[in-house]
Amino acid sequence: MKLHIKHFFTFSFLFELFLFIFTQYLALGVALSYALKYKEQALKSSALPAWQFILAFIIATTILLIILKYFKKPWLIQVLFYFAILEGLWIFGSAYFDWPDVLYFLAGVLLLWLFYRNVFMHNIVLVMAVSAIAVLFGQNLMPSSAIVILVILGFYDYIAVLQTKHMVSMFKGLAENKVYFSLIIPQRFKGLFKKINEVSPQTEFMFLGTGDLAIPAIFIIACLKTSFLTSLCVGLGAVLGFIFLYILFITQKERVPMPGLPPIILGCLLGYLISFLI
Repeated sequence: MKLHIKHFFTFSFLFELFLFIFTQYLALGVALSYALKYKEQALKSSALPAWQFILAFIIATTILLIILKYFKKPWLIQVLFYFAILEGLWIFGSAYFDWPDVLYFLAGVLLLWLFYRNVFMHNIVLVMAVSAIAVLFGQNLMPSSAIVILVILGFYDYIAVLQTKHMVSMFKGLAENKVYFSLIIPQRFKGLFKKINEVSPQTEFMFLGTGDLAIPAIFIIACLKTSFLTSLCVGLGAVLGFIFLYILFITQKERVPMPGLPPIILGCLLGYLISFLI
């Protein structure tokens, strides 16, 4: 398909772009809030090596694949999903609220999320949880370690989506159980209020995986150890990489799943290099 200016003014693209930008800079806000609240603990340089992060990622992915292939228990998958969301919301709330206000925040968000169960609330909750979890990892990584992780995961994403395609199979398995570790992007505004049980890859929705949100956010937070300007430049690079990803997706001859991380990571690394030239 030929690229046209109108592609950049569709509701789906503008909404997806907004959520991507919002996640990156919300993570930055959470990290800075922690730095203000816990000056002696936040944003310390950490000796956490890249291999530990990669090992944890491999173990988590393997466990999820095993559950999907052999156990096929929807409730077990949903419990894991809810646990991840709960942890992310707790970290997010702790950045802005003291005890016991964080409990009220958590209870309020969870009630809204569980009561409405629509696309809009799903995306809002996921953005808050992902941005907070990105801070959890990013503040324990040095920029050099984060770069190694980005490069490895970029190659992994390419292989997992286009070669082995196990990432596509994993997404389909989760979608069958109505568990979406991804942003749900409707084609039209009214799609925001669709119930989650009405959503599927066969309907008018697109999906952006949480990894495509979290990985650049982790690098942004890690770069705070260098400077705030570096983090801003990396964030801008991530946004440009995301726009490039959208262009690649739109101009496909045939719409197929695409690895999102490689162009986003390329943008992050370019932003990181440019920050040293400013």
